[in-house]
Amino acid sequence: MINSFDDFHYFYLVVKHGGFSAASEAEHISKSKLSRRIIELENKFNVSLIQRTTRHFKVTELGQEFYEECCKVIAQVECAENVLLKQKSEPQGLVKISCPPLMMHFQIRKLLNEFLKAYPKVEIALELTSRRVDLMHDDIDIAIRTSFEPNEDSSLIVRDVIQTEHCLVAAPELLQGQHIQHYSELSHYPSVALGIQKNQYFWHLCHVKDDKSVDVPYTPRVRSNDLAGVYYAVSDGLGIADLPYLTVQADIEKGKLIHILPEWKSNRGTVQLVYASRKGQRLVVEKLIDTLIENLRRLPESQHQHGYLST
Repeated sequence: MINSFDDFHYFYLVVKHGGFSAASEAEHISKSKLSRRIIELENKFNVSLIQRTTRHFKVTELGQEFYEECCKVIAQVECAENVLLKQKSEPQGLVKISCPPLMMHFQIRKLLNEFLKAYPKVEIALELTSRRVDLMHDDIDIAIRTSFEPNEDSSLIVRDVIQTEHCLVAAPELLQGQHIQHYSELSHYPSVALGIQKNQYFWHLCHVKDDKSVDVPYTPRVRSNDLAGVYYAVSDGLGIADLPYLTVQADIEKGKLIHILPEWKSNRGTVQLVYASRKGQRLVVEKLIDTLIENLRRLPESQHQHGYLST
């Protein structure tokens, strides 16, 4: 059984790193040893896990399924090891995080930097992306995201941290001194949208006092698959867009952006932390999760009043 587990681990490393050479270099294990042990594993069970050619590395369908189970086994071993490591008072080790670029710039970057300064033995690997990552397949410890829909993956832990309200904004140069007094006037200006493959676009506006709501259709001049693209297009005066208030608050206060129809809120989402089972979680990951939640919920009171609310 011990030998089988070693082989499981070698297979996990090869697939994780995308090939024998990459795994050998990253893990300091000879390529010949990795290849030999996996061949022995395949022969033992009379299966094909990896298709090998001189130029291509491809995991078979059975190999991919086996890899996903190996990930679970490795995670459990790390949890067992963590029981011993928790005796150490200082968090240490590598944490892999995914986060949308705009959220990293405005909300998360400072928190991570402070965490790294507080714990010198911690390492961070960042994947800046707005796509919804597969934590197991992408080897991510913590995914930070804004969600507008309920979570449907029961295998993950999803922590709702704060609710977000969005608002409509534009650059002063776009409005040229004009003041938009009614949502019907929005169609007089170009717009910027998140999402590049939608058939229809509309802003869902809710009145801040009486909860009246209205859907305002629009045809975007600029479309982006990432919120950062929307933000920079708006900042450059290319159109009106719906953006998180917390992201644009400083620009509004400095006059770099104008808050359009402040009596209306647009869109609502939830900032979430997503991770695998908390049971036996590595100390460094557990500490970082708690730190992020605590500090995100300590946003300035003015930001809470404009829609960023603790849950």
